[in-house]
Amino acid sequence: MSSHIRANPWRAYQSLARQRLSHCHNAPRYFATTGPLRTANNGGTNPLRSVGRPKSEQEYAKSKRSIKLSAAGMIACGAAMYGVIKLDVFGLDALENKASRTEETTEVSRVSSGALKMDGPPGFPSTGGPSVITLNGQENVEQVETGTSTIPYFPTTIRLPATSELERKTAGDDLSTAGGDEYQLLGLGIRTVSFLSIQVYVVGLYVAKADITELQRRLIDTAIHPPTDDVHAVSGVGVDAATSLVPPERQQLKDLLLDAERGDAAWTALLKENGIRTAFRIVPTRNTDFMHLRDGWVRGITARAQQKKTLPGAAAPGEFQDAQFGTSMNDFKAVFGGGQRKNVPKGQTLVLLRGAQGALDALFQPDATKPMQWMGRVNDERVSRLVWLNYLAGKTVSSEGARRSIVDGLMKVVERPVGTVVQRVV
Repeated sequence: MSSHIRANPWRAYQSLARQRLSHCHNAPRYFATTGPLRTANNGGTNPLRSVGRPKSEQEYAKSKRSIKLSAAGMIACGAAMYGVIKLDVFGLDALENKASRTEETTEVSRVSSGALKMDGPPGFPSTGGPSVITLNGQENVEQVETGTSTIPYFPTTIRLPATSELERKTAGDDLSTAGGDEYQLLGLGIRTVSFLSIQVYVVGLYVAKADITELQRRLIDTAIHPPTDDVHAVSGVGVDAATSLVPPERQQLKDLLLDAERGDAAWTALLKENGIRTAFRIVPTRNTDFMHLRDGWVRGITARAQQKKTLPGAAAPGEFQDAQFGTSMNDFKAVFGGGQRKNVPKGQTLVLLRGAQGALDALFQPDATKPMQWMGRVNDERVSRLVWLNYLAGKTVSSEGARRSIVDGLMKVVERPVGTVVQRVV
């Protein structure tokens, strides 16, 4: 054999290679694993798959018990509620019947004279008296936010001296408000100047509480018979007997009072007739002086008087073109143009009071702890009316925020029948 290998070495090599390859194919195979092989038989009992099954079954059973208990509790509560209501455990039916009988008894009561007396809602005095309103939905408050941190609040009511007392005063005299009249806030806003909106003062319009019923009547009359040729004016059967305005009518009145063209005539109709006492309360947000305030009012009065100027050749002069009006304007300038006090520091109070006959009184209060002082009077109704229109009517007003707030306050007045506004200070 060795001689054969030596004779054919290449064949010998191929033979040994085939033998070795055959030996590798026939050798047993070993797998690196530490656990039993997975077979079809033990797949159903895999411990990894069956570990959480007992726990899930317990939770499911527990959930079923909870649902059953909850349902039983709901049924029991419903039955208990039905029993309480049906058996009237707390005596609610008796109280309701008693209240019903009381209401029927007090709805219409007979007085000694035999006349019928209609009772109003609780707290509403049947003997009449001054009425007040809420401001922008703010109820049960004594102070109203102004919108500026310098003068953060305005009082909802103020007490001012009676106009009869002012007739006997001279400039600089102290005034007592003990026997005066109470005024209710209708609306307020901030007076600003220049394109930078620099705040000058906070202004609020007040109305005498005893005159609110008359104000209601005039507002309703203006809504029904607006001083305009607008075809959309309020009309219909029975409007002249109306004692309040429904929402569409209130919206028409609001649009009229805010209208740049028609608003002047509407506000004039409200103010020109005697009988309503109003007051503008002005508190500067920065140091100013009476001359500066006066010049602003004079410019506004002059501009409005010029708008009412008649054309050349007219038979009669305009309303503001007579000599008496010129004299009244000089009186107005004198009220704010002289005297010992010229400056109005920040936070001090100036009041322009319009009496029942239209006379304008200027009052000044240097401090809340000190009495008011009388500055002077202008008897011409036209002067005070034009000052009021500077804040209320036209395309441009001294404070647009104040005008809109005042109009919103007036809408509160006309939403209730005349004379039935809630009679308590809010």
